[in-house]
Amino acid sequence: MRRDFLRLLGISVLVFFVIGFAMMYSRDSGFRHGISAFLRGTGGAVERGLGDLTGADRGGPQMGNTTLRIARPQQSAWLGLTGFPDETVVHFPLPHVGGYQTGELALTFDVQLAEGGDGRLTISVNGERREELVLTVGLQSLTARIPLTQADLMGDRLSLQLSARGTTNSGQICPSDSANNGVAISLRPESHLLLRSLRDLSDPETALLAAPEPLRIYLGQDIGSQTVALWATQYLQRAGVEALLSDEPLLPGQLVVTNQLDTPPIALADDGSIIVHQEPGLDRVISYHGLDTFARDLPDTWPVAVDALTSDTLARSFRGSKRWTVPYRIADLPDGLTPTRFDLALRTSILDNDYVWTVRISLNGNLLHSARLPGGNPDIALSVGLPIELQGLENALLIELIDTSPNQSICRAAPDAQAQLLPESRLSADGAQPESGWGNLVHRLAVADSVAPGSHGLLSVQQATRVAAMLAQFLPAQARESLALEQGGMTLTVLDRPALGALIAREGKAALNGAGRAWLVFGAGGDQRDGLGLYDLRAVDPEQLLAAMHLTSVIILVRDTSPQ
Repeated sequence: MRRDFLRLLGISVLVFFVIGFAMMYSRDSGFRHGISAFLRGTGGAVERGLGDLTGADRGGPQMGNTTLRIARPQQSAWLGLTGFPDETVVHFPLPHVGGYQTGELALTFDVQLAEGGDGRLTISVNGERREELVLTVGLQSLTARIPLTQADLMGDRLSLQLSARGTTNSGQICPSDSANNGVAISLRPESHLLLRSLRDLSDPETALLAAPEPLRIYLGQDIGSQTVALWATQYLQRAGVEALLSDEPLLPGQLVVTNQLDTPPIALADDGSIIVHQEPGLDRVISYHGLDTFARDLPDTWPVAVDALTSDTLARSFRGSKRWTVPYRIADLPDGLTPTRFDLALRTSILDNDYVWTVRISLNGNLLHSARLPGGNPDIALSVGLPIELQGLENALLIELIDTSPNQSICRAAPDAQAQLLPESRLSADGAQPESGWGNLVHRLAVADSVAPGSHGLLSVQQATRVAAMLAQFLPAQARESLALEQGGMTLTVLDRPALGALIAREGKAALNGAGRAWLVFGAGGDQRDGLGLYDLRAVDPEQLLAAMHLTSVIILVRDTSPQ
């Protein structure tokens, strides 16, 4: 009897679980979508939830949604605040595929505050204060969840403003919050933006949004496919998209870039891979995954305003001194021209008692200009020449504004000053351009009728990864790329050490220049500013480079066969 009872009980429990599983799977539930996402390989990129995430009544009809996670911009860079007071702005991209139901910022901070200090961190979104966090002594980890409104989600980017105020003396000497270096607040790379949409993963646009980062681009197994993949990877990388080449078999969420015409920009293959067609498709990828909003929107005309290069153009409070950094790459500037002049426009608060401002302007660590200006004039305008010999592929202008107002006593701190780097500040390129070096080559590539790949063999994924990184540094954004081999104009040929040796033996050193000019771009040998080495074959013996190359080195031979 007891054995029969236990058997019946076991059968009842089994029937209960079978029926429960069938009911859960048959409904549009989070469980079912979680299983589907796992099987399609997208479980780590998206989250599926029930209608209650959007405010729907759980007792009524339930509708699934797709939760998209957008990582913090500039994943490899440090973002945050140092000293009191300090302010900064971080822009999160807002890709649009028909709008979003809800959104949320999930922020994580690491705070280091010196003994005897205290402070406050203010978090604002699109100019509106949303959260205040108290800072305590020592190493502290803080989190903040900031719900977003529909008004926040209307634009193409979300502005996160961080502001810190406090002191590190805790009133032990004087009750002041004078500027100091006793605090550092870092916005952790795992901070992210969550967006919830009703679009399903079977939609190509949503599948592209949900593709895990870094994006994986299929390298291909023929020269034509590899050429397209190389060009696409450098195109995405220079636009702030984290993209890697892959030679693995096609997987769900992996991108396959094609050169087909008259096709939709984005399509979803049966195996779950995402087909991206030409520049319209890549531009869609950039709009969804481009974390660096300034790399996405490159300037196309001269002069170039500083607000196209940096987000630090709002009024800032400070004590003592304030610095602005304006980074630029000549390959991203119109026509690949090298800037020759910087016009600075600052607006400042007025200093008391005829104290003066000191302004310093540096380029790549070289002091270009220093001036003392009256503190009673709120507008500062300076024009400074930019020597072309001090510029490379990667450049940075540093502007420093120093308040010379003295403290009246040990217990009296100077009041806050304010200053703003105005958008009227701009780079111009109306002077003489370089006749050699990177500036000359980048300009030639930018204005050439076409820039085409040369004849080279298949590349391994390691070689292709290095080549894409090299192209992203020196190939101009406005270059007229042609994917047809040996199109004419300017060609880029990838060579390893054996291939370069064979080319020298076959054509001779003099023949490398052909009817025009030729350069070798080497992934080493650059200066401290530029990691790439550039060698003009009119002045360098290629056999010397051949002897210096490692077996795994990669070189790009650039040839200009256009009329001189």
